[in-house]
Amino acid sequence: MASRNNARLSGRQIKGMFRKWRQPIPDLTPGGIVPRSVMRQIQRERLPAEAINARLQQLLAAYHNGG
Repeated sequence: MASRNNARLSGRQIKGMFRKWRQPIPDLTPGGIVPRSVMRQIQRERLPAEAINARLQQLLAAYHNGG
């Protein structure tokens, strides 16, 4: 498999590559209400619409208590 020729990339493309590699995605975005990890957990469980709110409250309590 041929490797990527970075000499042909523009400065903007190279900056974008390194920006993605360096910085991990924060769990709680600035101004965000629900952390990504909590939302992913709810999506994985595939709950009915009536049960989502109760489970969300449980997961948020566990997240804020460090669990």
